Amino acid sequence: MKIIGLGLGVQSTAMYLMSSLGYIERADYAIFSDPGAELPDTYKLWEYLNDWAKYNNGISLIKKKKSLYDDIINRKRKPNNSSVPGYIKNKDNKIGMIRRQCTKHYKIDVVVKEIRRLHGLKKYQRMKPTILYLGISLDEIQRMKESRLSNITYEYPLIEQRITRGDCIKFLEKRGFNNIKKSSCVFCPYHSNSDWKEIKQNYPKEWKKVVLVD
Repeated sequence: MKIIGLGLGVQSTAMYLMSSLGYIERADYAIFSDPGAELPDTYKLWEYLNDWAKYNNGISLIKKKKSLYDDIINRKRKPNNSSVPGYIKNKDNKIGMIRRQCTKHYKIDVVVKEIRRLHGLKKYQRMKPTILYLGISLDEIQRMKESRLSNITYEYPLIEQRITRGDCIKFLEKRGFNNIKKSSCVFCPYHSNSDWKEIKQNYPKEWKKVVLVD
């Protein structure tokens, strides 16, 4: 089974279209793991992509939600295991970051659980051989890594085809997908100052979430 890890950013969205249209080997499913805190643009893209798939023989799309935002606000996780790499001060009053666990708990684990369901596996049954397509482009080749997941192999079709992020943008724009935002939680501590400014100015509801999480 071949699965696209769909983050709904530029690269993974382009990879989905390329795989659906035959530019790269076709996957069986594309899974979007929703942490419940993306920008509205990302959720609009999800709806648009579903419409596109209906008329273009698109790969089957699956969305699974596990809300990091709700878990933080409802304090379902202990502060030192909140998953978000938030800034803290240590006993010497030096600023550091909590270890990031959100990608594993709210992205990878969710996708793996859905892959098991698609294989029809029961609890404790061994994972069947699976290829997971990851949307990393040639200009981000340093992000490549080998899978540590049992019977799941990572593949990087964009890198294999020497496709850059710029190539992805051109490919998307030719097919009516314009101004795709970077996919991330609105309260992600890795945002730049310009990211924070844009959220505050243009997304008031999301900015309230940022403040609550902080």
